[in-house]
Amino acid sequence: MNQLFRCLQAIIPIILLVQTVSGQGKAACPPGTVMEILSLTSTDYKDLAFLKPLLKDKRVVLLGESSHGIGDYYALKSRMIRYLHQECGFKVLALESGIADIFLEFQKIDSLSPVKLRNNTVFGNFQCKEIMPLFDYIKESQQRSDPIIYSGFDSQNFGASYQLLQKIMHELEGRTGDSVFRNISGYFRIPSMLWQEDRKPLFALADSIKSAATYTLDCINRHEQTILQQYKLSPLAFRFLQRAVSNYRESVSLDWNTEDPVSKRDSLMAANLFWLMDEIYPNQKFIIWGHNGHIDKKSPDQNPYKWMGHFVRERFGKDAFHIGLFAKEGETFEWWTKTNKSFQNNKADDLENLAAIHPVSFIQFNPKSKNCSWAAKSLFGFEVESGGRLNFVPAERFDAIINFRKVKLPVYE
Repeated sequence: MNQLFRCLQAIIPIILLVQTVSGQGKAACPPGTVMEILSLTSTDYKDLAFLKPLLKDKRVVLLGESSHGIGDYYALKSRMIRYLHQECGFKVLALESGIADIFLEFQKIDSLSPVKLRNNTVFGNFQCKEIMPLFDYIKESQQRSDPIIYSGFDSQNFGASYQLLQKIMHELEGRTGDSVFRNISGYFRIPSMLWQEDRKPLFALADSIKSAATYTLDCINRHEQTILQQYKLSPLAFRFLQRAVSNYRESVSLDWNTEDPVSKRDSLMAANLFWLMDEIYPNQKFIIWGHNGHIDKKSPDQNPYKWMGHFVRERFGKDAFHIGLFAKEGETFEWWTKTNKSFQNNKADDLENLAAIHPVSFIQFNPKSKNCSWAAKSLFGFEVESGGRLNFVPAERFDAIINFRKVKLPVYE
């Protein structure tokens, strides 16, 4: 507590100065200082103005979250994306959802309501009331001269592209196509098999998925012109379908004894992201929405694997800015058990406890700064989908964090 008090004493004069200046959009938040975010929903962005000079030279900003089941995260990130698009020149939003699913549905945006666009493109844990202002904005911005581009980067395609490929294979190959696609659908069974002692069924399933995906890719390539005409697809949409099938194949193309399938997914997500940045939307600035575990620049201790954010940092260096989201206490929805979980991170070495300076605090790290020196020390942070309480050095893992004192559950609709 004394350490936190000394930290506050040191930074309060700087905070007051920075808030005054950055509110006018003239200076960035100096590293090692704290900014208060005043609203989760307001369209008055004065409290976010410090982001404009901070991110002006960045190609990529990565927005994390310690849980996929916190409503306040969805609300704030939706607001930040609107600001980053309107004021900071970030054109493309890439969300942790199927790369081909989102592309196909985004092409229909003129005929889809915002809620349909949401439900057709994101996993169930994202389908909440708090994220709706983002989808309202995606829809509304298409009428502007510089609309936001909505995309995905996940290798897991379970929606529009999956259904379209299933239909194509049935109509092209009949019962053979149905059988092939049933094998691809075995991908859904893999998570439940990862912990089985007998690995032979897992290996056999992976081989059948790989063979089915290879067959499907060859089939659609041979019938490309027929598919384009019959399903009224653009050549670009076809490329996304090819990408989806390749992702199925590559997801199971690993040594199951030595490689981690979750890490494999991250390497594929990084490849998808770079494909979008290089070939589909070149020269555009990207906002990446994903879990803290996907967007960080260094793994927590005892984690030997390489995640998507590490690839991004390697490629873009300081042109990428990684922001983790954390909360001191509240409730989160645990999707895989469909239960609400309460949590409280009040220990002396909890990042969320040390960072609870305002109700919602933005803290930019600088390992050389004397302000908030705790950020350069080994602390613990709570991340639901990453296994719970993790040990890491905050300033090494993120460029900044947003920390909430207390958060609420999403409202699912």
